[in-house]
Amino acid sequence: MEFRDWAIHILSADRLEDKLFCPEVLTDFSPGPALLWKEPTRPPGMGFEKHTRRDKLPPVSEMNNPDKRAVCLHRFGGHELLAVEIMAYALLAFPDAPANFRKGVAHTLKEEQKHVRWYQKRLEEMGVQFGDLPLYRHFWAYVPHLTTPLKYISTLSLTFEMANLDFAPFYARVFAEQGDTLSSELMKQIFEDEIGHVSFGCRWLKNFKDPQEPDWKTWKNSIPSILAPSRARGPEFFADHRRLAGVDEEWVNYLSTLV
Repeated sequence: MEFRDWAIHILSADRLEDKLFCPEVLTDFSPGPALLWKEPTRPPGMGFEKHTRRDKLPPVSEMNNPDKRAVCLHRFGGHELLAVEIMAYALLAFPDAPANFRKGVAHTLKEEQKHVRWYQKRLEEMGVQFGDLPLYRHFWAYVPHLTTPLKYISTLSLTFEMANLDFAPFYARVFAEQGDTLSSELMKQIFEDEIGHVSFGCRWLKNFKDPQEPDWKTWKNSIPSILAPSRARGPEFFADHRRLAGVDEEWVNYLSTLV
């Protein structure tokens, strides 16, 4: 199956199993013209709901309640599904991007599909079906601003996925403190993959940017103006996790100052 056909299949799917479908053989011989997908089709009951202040994640103080942990996992699974859809969008929006860039996006998309399945399985073990709780537009709201591959990686790989270098280990610890080993191990697995995803973004940012400009400045200038740079970090800041992904010291230092 061609990348283009696969991406269209994902974005037009009204069943979760179709959004998570990955053919054994993928090719990219015919990227076709750029196609800007307005909004993904969603399975019944999994459409974007309006997010309000009341819909914040439960505080850490409530994580002793398994229902509250399930709310967190469901939200995180929703983020992974959004990542699947945004990566499919990128395959359609940037047909002229370098072949290796497109292959990297496709590889990362497969891993995001795997993450959705992991969350789905863990939620079922906790008595919750993925889609039982509200799902939100979140990251998709920034899609209209992803007009170049550089803006795409700066926003998705180097902001939202980079933040997961903090969020994933943070919640792994929180869940472990409540004796929820399975949820904790899931977050650790997610974290390991996110290192590679951020590394992909770092490598391509260096390829796309002006060599005279610092990495962090190119990134900051490439994210949407409505997106705060602080979204690239979590409640605790793990500098070493970024170094593992290839983020340079100047960038790490800049991020450490953000609140």
